[in-house]
Amino acid sequence: AADAQWKLTGPKVDVQLRNVAFANADAQGTAQAGWHTADAPAGGAVAGTSDSRFPGVLDLQGVLSRGDGSKVHRYLPLVLPDAVRHYVRDAVAQGALSDVKFKVKGNLKDLPFADPKLGEFRVSARVAKGAYAYVPRSTQPPQASAWPALSEVSGELVFDRASLQVDGATGRVAGLPGLQIVKADARIPDLMHSATVQVNAEIKGPLSEAVGFVNGSPLGEMTGKALARTVASGTASYKVQLTLPLAALDKTKVQGTVSVPGNDVQFTPDTPQFTRLKGVVNFSENGFAISGGQGRMLGGDIRLEGGTRAALPAAGRSAAGGQDFADASVVIRAQGTISAEGLRQAKELGMASRLGAHASGATAYTASLGFRKGMTEISVASNLQGMALSLPAPLTKSAESTLPLRLDNTALRAPVGVAPVQDQLLLTVGRLASVQYVRDISGAEPRVLRGAMAIGLEPGESAPLPESGVVANINLARVDIDAWEKVLDTSRDPAPATATAPSQLIPASAVLGYLPTSMAIRAKELLIEGRTLHSVVLGGSRDGLTWRANLDATELNGYVEFRQPSGAGAGRLYARLSRLSLGQSTAREVEAILDEQPANIPALDIVVEDLELRGKKLGRVEIEAINRGAGTVAREGGVREWRLNKLNIIMPEATLTANGNWVAVNAQQGAGVAVSQGARPGAERRRTVMNFRLDIEDSGELLRRFGMADVIRRGKGRLEGQIAWIGSPLSLDYPSLNGQFNVNVASGQFLKADPGIAKLLGVLSLQALPRRLTLDFRDVFSEGFSFDFVRGDVSITQGLAFTNNLQMKGVNAAVLMEGTADIAKETQNLTVVVVPEINAGTASLIATVINPAIGLGTFLAQYFLRRPLIQAATQEFHIDGTWANPKITKTERRPLAGAKASEDTGEK
Repeated sequence: AADAQWKLTGPKVDVQLRNVAFANADAQGTAQAGWHTADAPAGGAVAGTSDSRFPGVLDLQGVLSRGDGSKVHRYLPLVLPDAVRHYVRDAVAQGALSDVKFKVKGNLKDLPFADPKLGEFRVSARVAKGAYAYVPRSTQPPQASAWPALSEVSGELVFDRASLQVDGATGRVAGLPGLQIVKADARIPDLMHSATVQVNAEIKGPLSEAVGFVNGSPLGEMTGKALARTVASGTASYKVQLTLPLAALDKTKVQGTVSVPGNDVQFTPDTPQFTRLKGVVNFSENGFAISGGQGRMLGGDIRLEGGTRAALPAAGRSAAGGQDFADASVVIRAQGTISAEGLRQAKELGMASRLGAHASGATAYTASLGFRKGMTEISVASNLQGMALSLPAPLTKSAESTLPLRLDNTALRAPVGVAPVQDQLLLTVGRLASVQYVRDISGAEPRVLRGAMAIGLEPGESAPLPESGVVANINLARVDIDAWEKVLDTSRDPAPATATAPSQLIPASAVLGYLPTSMAIRAKELLIEGRTLHSVVLGGSRDGLTWRANLDATELNGYVEFRQPSGAGAGRLYARLSRLSLGQSTAREVEAILDEQPANIPALDIVVEDLELRGKKLGRVEIEAINRGAGTVAREGGVREWRLNKLNIIMPEATLTANGNWVAVNAQQGAGVAVSQGARPGAERRRTVMNFRLDIEDSGELLRRFGMADVIRRGKGRLEGQIAWIGSPLSLDYPSLNGQFNVNVASGQFLKADPGIAKLLGVLSLQALPRRLTLDFRDVFSEGFSFDFVRGDVSITQGLAFTNNLQMKGVNAAVLMEGTADIAKETQNLTVVVVPEINAGTASLIATVINPAIGLGTFLAQYFLRRPLIQAATQEFHIDGTWANPKITKTERRPLAGAKASEDTGEK
């Protein structure tokens, strides 16, 4: 609706519009306008040219009560370049316009009146709830990252002659709701020529979202993706200036600052976290630089400098603080202190954090972080003064001493524009050790391709990097493999915080790949599997979990193959040794391992040609054993059983063959040999059951081999039976000992004896009997009883041995025994019957084996009924007291048990 008035005066046209009111879907408002044709040039129009009166002179002004910001581009003068009008179309995605004022005054051929003398063109409006894509997606290459748009924008939109600007805008960053735009201005100074968008913004909000802004925009590429895996907390303030040439966005310029007041930042998951980080980060399209960075890391204060290499001044690039990383796009250098407690808390460092458990105190260090194509490079150096280490030798030190340490993790060169697929990890510890690895880093976790360890080497020695595998050359006074296994043990590590966390410097799950596949070890002492070897020379290799070695030491010599325990089983030890010596302390250590870790005892296949145990020469020993159920106990509740399939001990004097098992008491209740309920308690009581046969060539020499010389002379025969006890196979427990065995030894003589178990044999030799004998048998017993044979059966219950049919045949007498002996207390309660050899009747007595079901008393009663003269000459004694000091009492003859029963049966 309008009041229109026009006037024609010759060639001149004059139009006046008053009280104009208009409305459509895009806007509603009122206006006043006057228009007239331009003055014709002197002399009139030239033929064939356009009419110079047009497009005329306009004087227009008005206001809008409402407007749709997304439609502004439709009302821009067509004299503006297409690129400008399309930019406005794509940049202003939405917005509610209010308080819109517009004014156009001047000859329209000069629109938009860049020269103020020629006219006036101005449109101003308040914008609310606007969406402004200051770099529209349509203006970028398809593969480029999008610049985050602004949302909830409020401000003033102004077209002033040939410029466009947004003044005093506030709002948020689309997709990053925590980033609040405190103040922002956007400007295109010249819409007609080389239109360039200039944006100035002040932002506050979470540092994590600011990092997201960088990573989600072209700034990520500009900074070499240095912050691609950065995690940050806390808030910060930001200032950003963007210069965006619409016709050449590849020439975009960025300047800005990030002021960090005291935040927590972790640049990558495998680098330590910075806490209370303060400083200013200046950035541009060429990168960023850190100024005045300080905070805390790994339990100590730290100072930071560095940034994108192209953004650093020349002086900054040569500053102290670690390796230069010539190919890295970003380098951050640090100087600070590290504490043992801080190292323990840094779980992201994997194995390195576990070393903190073996350290105390704090030390100064310098470090560099390099970022290239998404990969982190690390260099750390310290003399470790101030920090004490309790690691196994040679890495044990006091806090006061120094031990130079340097760790470098660098990418190996790759073709230009291609991300590295290999890196190098190098650790040097003074002159003590050098460890180097080349790794494949293309997968989820680094994988060792090859490596070399040189530890404790003499000058001129080395461990060159092999083509594949990991070699180790070690020369130390002491190598404690058991201690290092505990240090490297990953079973006690807590679960990772997130399942998707990227790889650590050395992930706990990948420790095996860093261990040697071939090794040469020289050591004065080598501790392995609970025992100590001396003067060791070892050459070995590893294939997965299987270790193989040729070994020479004071204690052993030969070939050893060991498969480490895994989820599939408890491992296996295979050995073929020419000699092996197990001392007293070693035996105790092995017993402790057996008692505490039955599930981890490996299967054994061992042959030793010359075994020495606790100072006793055992000769050739053959052992075959398996750990049955070790892999199924936890999963299926199976029975854990260590089964000894073969134990052969071959000596010139005797041969022992045995087999048995070692199993939880409750797993075999009622099976085999009974176990006393009174046996010693334990967290999980386990029982050893042993079936054995001992074939004796010379019992005297056999006892001499075990330190009991001059107890028996000669003697050939056999011991055979089964025994069981609570405890490990190497630890015989007398109070819980149970079983039975048969003794049959011939052609020997008891001699005077005192030490150990020989005390009991001294009792059996009857050396204390002569003064008790009526007949003169001093030549028989005084110097020890000479026997044609000793035979009988012995049963053992809770360490108490019992026999009722022991027979000994001598030259002039036979000896029969029954009674008990307490093995643990070394006491006895025996009845001894001495039968003189006066005729052939005695020989027939001895020729008869006494059935243990009948017993000695019944046997003699039956026999004396047939041989009354022998009964008259027979003497009986009672022996009690200790083995060392037996008490012997002669017993008056009386009718023996079983006589009456024999008479009733009519036996004669």
